[in-house]
Amino acid sequence: MSEAGSLSIRKAYHPDLVILVVEDHTLFSKEVKHALPQHKVVFARTLEEARARYEECLPDLTFLDIDLPDGNGFALLDYIRAREPAAYVIILTGSKLQEDIGISQQKGANGYIIKPFTRSKIEHYLEDYLQAREKDIKASLAETRQHRAQETQSSTGTND
Repeated sequence: MSEAGSLSIRKAYHPDLVILVVEDHTLFSKEVKHALPQHKVVFARTLEEARARYEECLPDLTFLDIDLPDGNGFALLDYIRAREPAAYVIILTGSKLQEDIGISQQKGANGYIIKPFTRSKIEHYLEDYLQAREKDIKASLAETRQHRAQETQSSTGTND
C-alpha cells in the first residue's frame, strides 16, 4: 500500500474533524479557533513544529501562514503535498502580493485568505472542504459498488 493510502486510512479513524493552524501570531490563531469551536484545532508556530504536528494529528484541513519565524510556509505546503497530494490547505496570510497568490495556486493551495480575516471566510473554506470530502466519499462508494458488481458478474459467469 502506498504511503498516501496509509495516511488516508489513518485519517479515516479520526473521530472529529482535525484542523491544523500554522500561525506564529497568537491573536490570529485564537480567531481561527473561535471560528471553529466544534472541531479539534491543533496549533503550530514554526515550520519545524508544524511538520511534527502534521504527522501527529493528520489534519483534515490546514490553515497555513506564509511568513513564519523559521522559514516560508510554502516549504510546508510542498512537504504536505509530497506526503498527501489531496490534502486541503488554505493559505492564511497578511500578504496581498500577486506573486504569493500565484505561488500558492501553483503549489496547489485550496484557497487564500488575507489577514485580517472574518469568521465567514474561515467558515466558507470549512464548508468547501466538507463539500469536497462528501463528493470524494460518494465517488469512492460508487467505485466500490461498481467493483462489487463486476466481481459478482465474474464469479457467476454472467457478462452483460
